[in-house]
Amino acid sequence: MTQKNIQGEGNYSPLQRLIKKFYVNPLVRGLDIDSKEAVTVHRRLIKENPLLCRHYEFIYEYFQNAERLLTNLNLPSLEIGSGGGFLKEFIPQVITSDVVKSEGIDRIEEAAKLSFPDNSLKAIYANGVLHHIKEPEKCLLEVQRVLIPRGKFVCNEPSSTLLGYFLNRYFHHEYTNKFVREWKIDGADNEGRLTQANMAMPYIIFKRDRELFRQRFKNLKIVSIIYHDFLRYSLSGGLSYRSFIPPALYGVVNFIEIIIKPLMPILGNNMLVIIQKI
Repeated sequence: MTQKNIQGEGNYSPLQRLIKKFYVNPLVRGLDIDSKEAVTVHRRLIKENPLLCRHYEFIYEYFQNAERLLTNLNLPSLEIGSGGGFLKEFIPQVITSDVVKSEGIDRIEEAAKLSFPDNSLKAIYANGVLHHIKEPEKCLLEVQRVLIPRGKFVCNEPSSTLLGYFLNRYFHHEYTNKFVREWKIDGADNEGRLTQANMAMPYIIFKRDRELFRQRFKNLKIVSIIYHDFLRYSLSGGLSYRSFIPPALYGVVNFIEIIIKPLMPILGNNMLVIIQKI
């Protein structure tokens, strides 16, 4: 186990080290974030933090709406990189998957090499997964292969908006660089499911290189990109830290997320990308 596998460790700026010292969640100190034990710990963190839980619920509501629109397609749906999430509470029939087996994970699946036949799924859902995949193009090729025509791939990823990129680049422990040329995550110390990352990769694929996306995936169409999450996830502490604000302010933060909606293309830290197979 390398040092980079340990949640709460890694290469940090002095400010990040200060935040880590005072705010790191005791449950993740010394935790190997690539292990199956991390799935259980992360699920507990999400459920015990109302602000973080609301962040997940917001995303799952979009997944749920996509599922409803596909009810006429009599095929299963798959979630990749399920981790400590709880999508089954919104879509009970969804097949959950990850690269490690843990409670709440139905099957082991590698997103870049799915075991499903061609045209066998009506939907694939992913929350914060694509920016951890070493070769995301392979994942998207698999999405294109296994989805039935009219099926959808709905993913939530870091946005790299003006504010989002700044926060991820200078305050998040995961690597963030929107100027890399290739759709690959290189230079990682290991190939763990969470430790390898480039938080700007979804922006690169879906925004910066959108024309290249069209050329490489003839049967996939980006239907919409919805920016969201001004500060909710960051202030919740995420999966690494204790909440940065007291519970009494959670309602205020949720209200701010609503009223700031028109500015989300500039301030939103996340984006929901809806892709349809044509």
